[in-house]
Amino acid sequence: MKILSVIVGSPREDSMWFRVKKQMDILSSLGHEVELCFYTRKRLRFKPPFRYSVIKASPFNVHLKHLLKVNYGDYDLLFCNLAMRPFICSLSKVQGIPMILDNHGDLVSEMELLFNLDPLKKLCYKMISFFDFRLSDRIICVSTSMIDDLKQRGVPEDKLYYVTNATDLDFFQPLNENRINKLKEELGLPDKLICGYIGAADKWQGVDSLIKTSKNYRDEDVFFLFVGFSKNKKRDHNSLFLPRVDLDLVKSYYGVSDILVLPRPSHKSTEVAAPTKFAEYAAMGKPILTTDVGDAARLVKKYKCGIVIEDNQPENIIEGINKFKSLSKDDIIKMGQNARKMAEKEFSLKKMKNDMKKVIDSL
Repeated sequence: MKILSVIVGSPREDSMWFRVKKQMDILSSLGHEVELCFYTRKRLRFKPPFRYSVIKASPFNVHLKHLLKVNYGDYDLLFCNLAMRPFICSLSKVQGIPMILDNHGDLVSEMELLFNLDPLKKLCYKMISFFDFRLSDRIICVSTSMIDDLKQRGVPEDKLYYVTNATDLDFFQPLNENRINKLKEELGLPDKLICGYIGAADKWQGVDSLIKTSKNYRDEDVFFLFVGFSKNKKRDHNSLFLPRVDLDLVKSYYGVSDILVLPRPSHKSTEVAAPTKFAEYAAMGKPILTTDVGDAARLVKKYKCGIVIEDNQPENIIEGINKFKSLSKDDIIKMGQNARKMAEKEFSLKKMKNDMKKVIDSL
């Protein structure tokens, strides 16, 4: 099968791109011919390890340019990465090529969280979502919560397929204690309970509330590590802020943390999403402190690999940290081991490959 993967914009090497790459790697391994097409007015920031094309396009001509691209490409399948892509591909629907939408979240609620949408803009996003779901032959969902939500919204169940947001379990795996101690020494981290957050500072991540918690938390036995969004290295009385780092270093910062925190707010956009960092947290064999949001909370409870708090208000985060403090070292180690078992069962690339194959075979 000849597959065209449709991407809008010039992505960074971030969680969105890593999911695209994982999926294209899997499709290639299944024997399909994969090509990526970037519709963007910017230059690519890196060279993808697949056959690809870059087409300069604007919101006003992207539909037509895509139609022309498909007309000369003889493709068997369009793989639409993220919302709005099926809408962009809508003109090519007349050619009878099936479309798969890889749906990472809820477009309308994400835009509402990021921006103060006026009624007209909200209506536009709702219409785009409607056409996305109507035009797509299959919809890949990153969570069971998303499947439940789309079924309630009238999307036919036979279109919906769960594909795990997997991670590389060979790359992300527990570090040995000697390595952890050496890293702590290099970073100047104290011998305290270290609560780590590694990732972006998008609104749906809730990291602002965790930072507020760190500023108000005066327990001398607790230290906070933030990596990924600070412009420069900065140290506070009980916190260390580090800028974005290469992927090779990410697992090191996961490794030095005793607890990894997922402080997402309760919101429609977070309920249906599946953050990449959650799978990575688990793969590192670390206990997880998470708010009671989406699949992450359900899985933490199921596998007994952390503590679930009501929401990301500082007082609740502090309550969760204090619960960890009351546990024995053996209890925390056991939680970490359970997290790794969860990752091996729920977030392996093998499982993702099996999930993807079911979607393709269903067409």
